[in-house]
Amino acid sequence: MRVLSAGDTSREAVLALPLSRLLVKLVHVPAGTDPSEFSTPLLKAVSPYPDEDLTVSCETVREDENGAVVIAAALPESAADDIGEALDAAKLSVVRIDALALGQLRGVWKAIGAAGGRRLVLMKSAECISIVVLDDDVPVEMRAITDAGDLRLEVTRSLLAAEDFAGARNLAEIIVVRTEGADAPPEAAPADGGEDSPDAPPPGGGDRFAALSVFAPVREITVGADAALIGVAERSKDAHALNALPASWVDLLSETRFKRKLYKFIGVAAGVWLFVMAVLLGVPFGYGLMTDHQKSLSKQHARQYAAVKEMKAKVDVVRKYSDHARGALEIMKALSDRLPEGITLTSWNYKRDEGVRVSGDADAAEATYAFKDAMDALADGEDGDGEKIFGMVKLNGPNAARGGYRFDLDCQYGKEEE
Repeated sequence: MRVLSAGDTSREAVLALPLSRLLVKLVHVPAGTDPSEFSTPLLKAVSPYPDEDLTVSCETVREDENGAVVIAAALPESAADDIGEALDAAKLSVVRIDALALGQLRGVWKAIGAAGGRRLVLMKSAECISIVVLDDDVPVEMRAITDAGDLRLEVTRSLLAAEDFAGARNLAEIIVVRTEGADAPPEAAPADGGEDSPDAPPPGGGDRFAALSVFAPVREITVGADAALIGVAERSKDAHALNALPASWVDLLSETRFKRKLYKFIGVAAGVWLFVMAVLLGVPFGYGLMTDHQKSLSKQHARQYAAVKEMKAKVDVVRKYSDHARGALEIMKALSDRLPEGITLTSWNYKRDEGVRVSGDADAAEATYAFKDAMDALADGEDGDGEKIFGMVKLNGPNAARGGYRFDLDCQYGKEEE
């Protein structure tokens, strides 16, 4: 196990695993579909443990109106027993699991450049060689091969898989990522077919990556020893980055955090209890004085609160009855100012908190409607541009009577907000 920051005392870490330890697949997810639910059966189909439940995590690399392209990854728990033992020995709790190849790719992204076209990136890690095929800046194929694998055959398979996933494109270049201080990749073993075999190394031995020039020009990039881990640490700050942490590991992490918080709480609670007991047993007389003082303050505050509450009630009453905007005379004047010709009021019933109800006789029915509309539009303010005074204006009638029409007009105030 290689640790980037060994001095951290939190004992929580992000685990970066090579592609040979993870189930990784590029998936086209239709629009409106949950990526994890859609990708789970696809990863189960290629899992060596088909009966085991997988916790699938997805990272979106491209999205449009038709859907998204995601990197789906999962860690089979049955294949991670040795990893768990190593973590227990190091007393580390894992909060995230990322792909080491994605950290390596982030570390060399600037060196790769933004050139378009299809490119194939080869990255060496402790257990495998990671192959990533890029279309412009989007991965279209990811896979891992062992050092003993047939490199040219695996490159061919990767290109075919990329063509099946994203269509046919010419391979622009092959990028080989080397790490400073690491041993050069092992040479390919001679094949049974002799020097002319496609699996034979380049003439004179040499680097096995040089033989890939038959596909496209080969370019080498050298990075620092910690470039991959630094890339993983940067990716950990992104909430949308891949996290292949199995469900049981999540439960274990929650349990570990709970125990730490519990122990810390118990320690704090014990300290507080000892302090309280020391205060109660050491200065009981002072504690009694402080209690009496607090009680007197509470009583004084209660009296002040009651006085303020009583004064507020009085002020509200005075304010209510000093507001003449809706007084009987003001309302009577407003009705008289808006009373159309041909209408005679015969009854007036005013209630300050409710409204006013009037009855009258009219020469024509149209006059009653005009009177009703005028009262419905009545607003406060001298220029009449304030809020409406009556929340509801109801007209009963007009009913034909001897010599004209009779009507009742009920004008009710709207309920005031608290």
